[in-house]
Amino acid sequence: MPDYAAYTIEDFVFDPEFQRWVKQPNASNEDFWQQWQEAHPDRMADIQQARQLVLSMEVGEVAVSPEQIKHDVQKMLHRIRYQQPVRPAFTTVTRSSPAWGRWAAAAAVVLAIGLGWVYYRQVATPVQQQYAVTDSVVADEKDGMVTERNATKALKICTLPDGSTVELSPASAISYPRQFDTDKRQVTLTGEAFFNVMRNPAKPFLVFADDVVTKVLGTSFRVKAYPDQKDIVVAVRTGKVAVYARQAATDLTGKAVDRRVISLTPNQQAEFSRIRAEFRKTLVARPIVIDKEIRPAEFEFDETPVVEVFRRIEKAYGIEIIYDSDVLRDCALSASLSQETLDDKLRIVCRGIEATSEIIDGKIVIRSNGCR
Repeated sequence: MPDYAAYTIEDFVFDPEFQRWVKQPNASNEDFWQQWQEAHPDRMADIQQARQLVLSMEVGEVAVSPEQIKHDVQKMLHRIRYQQPVRPAFTTVTRSSPAWGRWAAAAAVVLAIGLGWVYYRQVATPVQQQYAVTDSVVADEKDGMVTERNATKALKICTLPDGSTVELSPASAISYPRQFDTDKRQVTLTGEAFFNVMRNPAKPFLVFADDVVTKVLGTSFRVKAYPDQKDIVVAVRTGKVAVYARQAATDLTGKAVDRRVISLTPNQQAEFSRIRAEFRKTLVARPIVIDKEIRPAEFEFDETPVVEVFRRIEKAYGIEIIYDSDVLRDCALSASLSQETLDDKLRIVCRGIEATSEIIDGKIVIRSNGCR
């Protein structure tokens, strides 16, 4: 185990386990890094800046000489550490392939953005596509509230006062107080965003999106609430969230508003109909494997009892599968499912045992007459 207490920001950014926690969080690494931060509160600022850098690596790729990148990263970090001002400028980031170039240049760019600077050098390398990194996330402040709007066609990363990060989608806006209250963290979203919330059981995190409120302690999830769409969607990647209708929510049909509290776990989503003012709980469009300990070989089956097949799928995706184990006790499967999506896995298994599957209330229900 590395001595993380001795790590610099750069060390965190390039550490594989740290990257995995930021981009592919699971129960194990969430627990480890939460406990580590609680044991090292003085490193919170470094951790949050490193998280920003890692998240930025998926936004775009850049073409700059490694020597220039190293020089700029070191100079930027030096300025940050000693609080030396940098004059704002416009930045152009271009596309290329060297791994060091992509990572280190992204680091330099986000370090600048994270402190309100837009700093970089434009390179003369010919490219097919360019990304302008300017101050295009417009931030307004009034009465202690900050509103950030994304007027670009790309995702923009915003950092909240508690260190939580938000990937703000195009044509979207988020409002939050300059300093969160002592008992809660509350933000308001218009449009779409992916939230990666710092865990704090003492201060629940609330996202108000039109008629729907999403409440979490610390997890990652997406909220989609564009004003011109008929449904509001909350989809969970990691952790657990509660979704419910605001007291001010209205029903356009005269029917009672759905006042249930919907509990969501990974790969589940809740859809709130603005027209009917009611919730529907289902699965996300393309569920992902959330248990990163699962290896492809575990989906290679050779006369494997189908109950064991369902157990592995359930564990990998974190989705409950309901079936009658007595009915399926004589069923076995031989198949390679390592490269298949969840939908395809279910289709192949069900075809092999003459069964059907259905999504009900965010769970997978298998119906079968058994195997002879």
